[in-house]
Amino acid sequence: MGLGRAAVVAALLALAPAAAGAAGKLENVGGHLALGYAKLFTTDAPGGSLSLAGGLDYPVSATLRAGVGIGYHLLGSRIVERGSLFASVDYSLFEAEALVHWQPRSLGPVARLSVGPALLAANGTLSTAGGGAGFSDLAVEELAPGFAAGATLMWKRPAPVRIGLDLGTRVGFLGRRHETWTLVTARVAVHY
Repeated sequence: MGLGRAAVVAALLALAPAAAGAAGKLENVGGHLALGYAKLFTTDAPGGSLSLAGGLDYPVSATLRAGVGIGYHLLGSRIVERGSLFASVDYSLFEAEALVHWQPRSLGPVARLSVGPALLAANGTLSTAGGGAGFSDLAVEELAPGFAAGATLMWKRPAPVRIGLDLGTRVGFLGRRHETWTLVTARVAVHY
C-alpha cells in the first residue's frame, strides 16, 4: 500500500469514532484559527514567512478529539544566480490533515498534543528575466504525502474561547524531487 493510501486510511480510522458518536451533537464541535510564522528546512530554503491555519475537531473520549485541518504557508523567496542570469523562486505550501488531539492533564502548560497524516501541496514558483530553461530544475509543484505533529500551550480551564501558542512541524515526502520538506511553525491560535 502506498504512503498516500496509508495516510487516507489512517485519517478515516481517526475520524470514524467521532462520526459514529456525533449523533447530531454539533455543539461539541470545536476548532481553531491560527496565525504566525513558518520556516521551511530543505536545500537552499528561504528564511520563512507567514503561516495561516484552521481546523475543526470532535470529542472521541474525555481526553481525545479527532479532526481535520488546513493550512497555507508563504515560505519566502530566494534569488539564484547562474552565470550572468538571475531567477527568483517563491516557496509556498498548502496542507490538509487529519489529526488526533490528545489533551493531557499533567504536562504543565501543554494543553494539546496533535498528530496525524497530511497531504501537502509544495510549490516553488519560478520567475526569470530570461533564460528560464536554465532554471527549470528549481521549480516545484508537487502533491506529496506527509505527517503533521504539534503541541499547544494554553490554559486548561474550560472557556468558550482560549488563546494559545501552537508549535508544530509538517514533513512532506516529495517523490519526484527525492526530497523531504520539513516545515516548522509557531503560531498564535484561538481555540473555540
